[in-house]
Amino acid sequence: MDKMRAMHYFNQFFAGIGGEEKADVGPGFLKGPVGPGKRLQALLGESVEIVSTAYCGDDYFANHTEEVLNSITTAARDQNIRFLVAGPAFASGRHGFACAQVCHALSRSLGLGCVTAMSPQNPGIETYKQSKDRNVYALPTAASVSGMDEALRAMAQFLLKLSAGMEIGPPAPEGYIPRGVRRDRVSGKTGAERAVDMLLAKIGGGPFLTEVPMETLERVPVAPPLADLKRARLAMATSSGVIPKGNPDGFKAHKNVHWKKYSIGHLDTMKDTGWDVLHSGYNNVFMKANPNFGVPLDLCRRMEKEGVFASLYPYFYTTSGCNASIPNMQRIGREMVADMRAEGVDGVIMVST
Repeated sequence: MDKMRAMHYFNQFFAGIGGEEKADVGPGFLKGPVGPGKRLQALLGESVEIVSTAYCGDDYFANHTEEVLNSITTAARDQNIRFLVAGPAFASGRHGFACAQVCHALSRSLGLGCVTAMSPQNPGIETYKQSKDRNVYALPTAASVSGMDEALRAMAQFLLKLSAGMEIGPPAPEGYIPRGVRRDRVSGKTGAERAVDMLLAKIGGGPFLTEVPMETLERVPVAPPLADLKRARLAMATSSGVIPKGNPDGFKAHKNVHWKKYSIGHLDTMKDTGWDVLHSGYNNVFMKANPNFGVPLDLCRRMEKEGVFASLYPYFYTTSGCNASIPNMQRIGREMVADMRAEGVDGVIMVST
């Protein structure tokens, strides 16, 4: 019987390339298992062979996501890979995000069964949940690498089950993190009977599990008002997809994963100055004719001259928010804010579409 061919994905640290100083290293490939992958291969035995290890620096992945995913997808296709293992990432948010993205990319494009593992508190879990991909499974781990062997054992066991073609059941008995996928199954009791059973268990303080778990999002507190608007430096940000002509930075009309800022210091209006719009969530005709609807530069310049606020930051921040995953948009927001703070911005005019 031929061994099932698998690829293992790691960041630069676990691949042995280096620490944070190598976080900007681009994608690369090594033959066979590397680092913790050697222990994983031993646990997999003769059924599954890790024929290749893909790696990429955490920072490089975040800044060149589509490029890296295309590179890994091409390599997996050329090497006739059947399964992907990513991580474990533990509590490392950037690594967790990359692991989830690589899994979803190879599942969508090549139909691979994919297994990753990370702490349930890792931000990458939200990326995993948002895609609701039936071929991708994330297993819970400890927050630190002290749980490496336990994580590798769980990943090996799950991958062996996948490779054997065994049916994967619900999250609780199988041990993977729920991702919001609901599957129909036949029950010996009616819905009314099951509901009464759950109610009685709840009233009696016993254990019960709802059949329709509700996903909740974190509450975002309202930012406090600026203490003195007349002395404030403001910036403009938009998710309307306003970009330079020719799309030089490779934005996508939907499911976008990055942001940019573009110079407007020499402009008084966005109209008739060579902008384009890339967004598939609304009719772009009016925005293309007058990008001031998405980036209200004309109005801001007037308010700046009138002294409503002290100054306008000479760049605007932009992304395309159509069908973008919540984790990606949260990351984009954090990165924009970090850049604004570094540039001395006091407040933001966020334009909605």
